[in-house]
Amino acid sequence: MCRHGQERPNVRPVTKRSLLLPDRGTLLVSTDLHGNLEDFLALEAKAEAAWRAGIDLHWALLGDLVHGPDERARRQMPDLYDYDDESPALVDRLFELKQRQPQRVHVVLGNHDVGHLGFPHTSKFHPDEVEALEVRLSAAQHERMRWLFSNGLLALVAPCGLLLSHGVPGDSLTSLAVLDGVLPPTKDPDSRFRAVNELLWSYGQSAPVAASMLERISDEVGHRLRVVVHGHDRDQSGWYIEGDNQVQPVLFGAPRANKRYLEVDLSRRVDSCRHLESDMLRHLHPLQGPRS
Repeated sequence: MCRHGQERPNVRPVTKRSLLLPDRGTLLVSTDLHGNLEDFLALEAKAEAAWRAGIDLHWALLGDLVHGPDERARRQMPDLYDYDDESPALVDRLFELKQRQPQRVHVVLGNHDVGHLGFPHTSKFHPDEVEALEVRLSAAQHERMRWLFSNGLLALVAPCGLLLSHGVPGDSLTSLAVLDGVLPPTKDPDSRFRAVNELLWSYGQSAPVAASMLERISDEVGHRLRVVVHGHDRDQSGWYIEGDNQVQPVLFGAPRANKRYLEVDLSRRVDSCRHLESDMLRHLHPLQGPRS
């Protein structure tokens, strides 16, 4: 177990970039955390409580774990960004949890995360967010972050009917197998390059394009998939649906009272976004006032 940065990873990176989840148990789904340690700890507490109770719970973190707001953003939009960027501490906690629950904690990569693997650097809150974070990390923290992201996934499949990713894949995703391999992919605009970048950067697809993609992946995995659960975007209501086959529970970019996550019963079929909304959508901070 790693505690307070005392242990370093020594596991070779994987090259398998998708995972089939079980057909029973519970799936906790959270989207972009962007260095918000309070939100991470609230989700972690829910997962730990379930494991202590003997519940077979899997936790899918759908990317953009790092790169929180700067002082200017916190000052200008306190309802959305009034928290310190604690990306280093969040990475430490997640690394430790992944070591303890390697088969139940699933890190899906976002466009902010992969900048630390050689992809283009983001510039949301700093001109170069990769550089701004890495100068804050100890050597051990940097190694742990690279291990987490080098071993990260690009897609998850839940047999109950869900494809989970950071961005929303479309025509470029012809097969999950095309995602496999080291990251970043070659810069040549081949099918893998296009598919990987679509999963990292695409905010959404038209309903017919998403439906066609889901049919292709359904044929590949042998399960009928109907909904893409994704991150990458923001919505102050904490939840939005597009085309009834794309949905995002929102943490980053929603006021604290509206932040949402999903708690999915993996044994129940999901045929529409409305099914998720009515039965499996949860508030992260219910019935709580502002932080003191």
